[in-house]
Amino acid sequence: MSSEFQSVSRIPIRIELNQASELEGEFRRHLSPLTIKKLLGSFPICGRINSYDGKFIYVQVDLQLGSEKPVLSFKKGDLAFSPAGNFLCIFLCDATLKQKLNLLGRVTSDNIDILQSFKVGDYLSIKKSLN
Repeated sequence: MSSEFQSVSRIPIRIELNQASELEGEFRRHLSPLTIKKLLGSFPICGRINSYDGKFIYVQVDLQLGSEKPVLSFKKGDLAFSPAGNFLCIFLCDATLKQKLNLLGRVTSDNIDILQSFKVGDYLSIKKSLN
């Protein structure tokens, strides 16, 4: 198989923190195809980091989207979208929430723990990776 092959269902993304640290991740189209299509159309997503109870960090997104295959339980590194809050989040630990979110994919980098060191107000950017 060619090294140029890129999966249609797995979309590589790059997450930048304060334009200094980088993480790799991927959207998995089968998890929430409509949500992912809309998010990709609004890339890059940039904004200030917020935090929810130490469970995840998130950034507001200017999109109105509905629920799509929503789930309550998440693993460390999962990427999800909140239709109620219009934000994209990255889970810092395994968590079960009271509100269902659209699961999008996950962070694939081993250095995910760098997210623990960032504070509310730091800058986050998510864009499609060129890999």
